[in-house]
Amino acid sequence: MTDFAVTAAVMAASDRACIEGGTASLELMGRAAEGIARHVPRGGRIYVFCGKGNNGGDGYACARILRARGEDVTVFALTDDVSEDSAHYRALLESEYPGSVRPIEQCDYAFDVALDCLFGTGFKGEPKGMYADVIDRINAEGKFVVAADIASGLDGTSGVAVKAVRADVTVAVQAFKTGHFLNDGKDFSGKVVVEDIGIPIIGKKYAVVCKDDVGRLFPPRKNNSNKGSYGKCAIVGGCQRYVGAVKLAAMGEAALRAGAGLCTLCVPRTIAPAIAASVVECTMFPMPERDGALLFDASATDEVLAGAKAVAVGMGMGADHVQNGKILAHIFSKPLKVVVDADGLNALAQNVSLLDAASADILLTPHPGEFARLIGKKVKDVLADPIELSEEFASERRCTMLLKGASTFVTDGDRGALVVNGSPAQSKGGSGDTLSGAILGIAAQGNSLFDSACAATWLCAEAAGRAAKIFGENGTLASDVAVQLKNILAR
Repeated sequence: MTDFAVTAAVMAASDRACIEGGTASLELMGRAAEGIARHVPRGGRIYVFCGKGNNGGDGYACARILRARGEDVTVFALTDDVSEDSAHYRALLESEYPGSVRPIEQCDYAFDVALDCLFGTGFKGEPKGMYADVIDRINAEGKFVVAADIASGLDGTSGVAVKAVRADVTVAVQAFKTGHFLNDGKDFSGKVVVEDIGIPIIGKKYAVVCKDDVGRLFPPRKNNSNKGSYGKCAIVGGCQRYVGAVKLAAMGEAALRAGAGLCTLCVPRTIAPAIAASVVECTMFPMPERDGALLFDASATDEVLAGAKAVAVGMGMGADHVQNGKILAHIFSKPLKVVVDADGLNALAQNVSLLDAASADILLTPHPGEFARLIGKKVKDVLADPIELSEEFASERRCTMLLKGASTFVTDGDRGALVVNGSPAQSKGGSGDTLSGAILGIAAQGNSLFDSACAATWLCAEAAGRAAKIFGENGTLASDVAVQLKNILAR
């Protein structure tokens, strides 16, 4: 994994360490400005909007570089109360190009290109007063916007924004920030490019999953192999209220498309005929049930799990948390790879301690609402701190976490990775089922749940993007994603 992202705190600590190691802060600001300037389009009227911190200093230094290359540049300062380094570059700019810095009150917003240098990666909360007004005016123009390090208003770690500049290009200084991708980050950052200015990163890095990371999990197959060579997996779910035949079929197809040798759908006996009509490649195992919902039966469950390498549980199981909890506890007692989603997560939220006694290797795949229930917090708490909360839970409960969102965060408590290629086309019922199926298929072949989660999330996002080109983002279904997996893998 070659690309990585860091939190705002890690970036700030790395910056301080670099300066304490002997690199002048003015030198770093100058390097950042040079990198940013490379991405500011040539020609037209360029307005640079500068705040009080070092992000504003990047703007003053960058404006000086742009003026030197002959650009029509005007800086609009929101305050004269600026940092020491910022004051240095502002003074140089004004001495070399008199009249190039004006108070924000004189801005007519008649720019062709705006350079956003209002807030840095450490900003939290909601822009207020004059800053909020300027952000609104920049966005209202609909012109090309370059953001220095991060779009002003975005939280550099969580990506949460109440109000933020909507950038076309964000020039990340030294490294991607996790806030570029999480929550609102992708909607406000535009294309994110990284400019290396020589700051060694001190602290944790989060891999940004790419095609090569996924490809290594799919080596050429041996001629002397059979279905048993690639693992058996099982899917335990469904109930009379949520038959979800097509969804479960798509999930099974996704597991097989992702490479599993055999996949068995384990569903309540009374709904098996309805699901069988949609199932072509998977085998079926009718399970004991009561009132159309799965009823825990140790011997039947053991028969299902015999020979399986991986199992997914929870999809459409319904709200009988007592029976579902018994099924989870029994599956957790086996030396298997287990993917838990949907109603499995809801049952687990009633008794999280089931994880503590588990012999299985477990992956949880919640969206923020499901995760909030698991940890007894509000959704807004999860959104505000998705990385630390996920890492903490995975470490304490000895499991792997896949937290869904605009970008997906995967962690086993030690390693962490971001999958950032998610598509709005995945905002459909059944997308999570297809994802769980793909994870299951990859894990059944012997891959770790961490690697399987990263790879399957990336693959499903690519498949959704491909399906959206055919059906549009509004019209893409989870079953379309399952079908497109074959094309992505073939590539």
